Amino acid sequence: MKNNIEKLFSYVNDRNFQKKLKTINVGIALIAIAYIVTIIYLNGESLKILFSINLLEVLLLGLTYFIMGITWVNFSTDSVYTKKKNIFFSWSYSNIGKYFPGGVGLISIRLNQDTEKGNSKKILFGLFEEQFLIPSLSLPVLFISSFFLDNEYFYVLLISVQIVFVYLFKSGYFVNKKIRNISILNFSNYLIISILLTYFLTFFVFYNLGYENYLNHGIYYLIASYAGLFFVGIPAGFGIREGIFLFLLGTNFVVSQDLSALIYFRILYLIVDVFYGILGFIYKTKT
Repeated sequence: MKNNIEKLFSYVNDRNFQKKLKTINVGIALIAIAYIVTIIYLNGESLKILFSINLLEVLLLGLTYFIMGITWVNFSTDSVYTKKKNIFFSWSYSNIGKYFPGGVGLISIRLNQDTEKGNSKKILFGLFEEQFLIPSLSLPVLFISSFFLDNEYFYVLLISVQIVFVYLFKSGYFVNKKIRNISILNFSNYLIISILLTYFLTFFVFYNLGYENYLNHGIYYLIASYAGLFFVGIPAGFGIREGIFLFLLGTNFVVSQDLSALIYFRILYLIVDVFYGILGFIYKTKT
């Protein structure tokens, strides 16, 4: 069994297979783009929201994505590797792949990030950590933070608890030396920054949408978003985070306003996903 798995990884890393995978990924990207266009075109509300998106929010989310991309590059390479730009644009490209059913597009594009020095084992482990480690670092902190929303030092407490939790988690997680050698958590400072930026962006969006209790809604939405990552296979988690968010809100809130907010968040993330995805698509198809 172990030998068969090793052969599979060796086949995936083979340059001829990588060339075929590059062609397959073009098809995946085109299908994902068509899926995104359909989502927006068939929903009149989405079209209205598209033209009302706050530019500053787009820039903040773009910065958050950029830090996530740099984290992946550092995870995937070593200090002597010279083609880090290839890795970054492959990561960028994969943001379109997440809209392909089953998560196949995201995995396929990441596996094709380096045709000369493939390391499919590490890439798959990194994707596993992206999917499950990040919410594991965030959800406990969000639950704890929900108890001191009215505290005047809420933001200071949130930042402090997040930093402390990450390093406590890291000390226990790295007891396993094999994991310590290949984990994305080796770049915990980048992870902390991207997680905190995601928190503050979410609060900022709800504030801009006119919610008086924007911190409550922000916490609920973040919990729903990270919990949604545990549901693997649904394109970009459509419907999962929205369902969890509305469940957490209960029935005492104005659902129509909340539904508009959910669509707003989807469009905001779509804009940044498409921007990075098209950027990566152009770069990868030219190289």
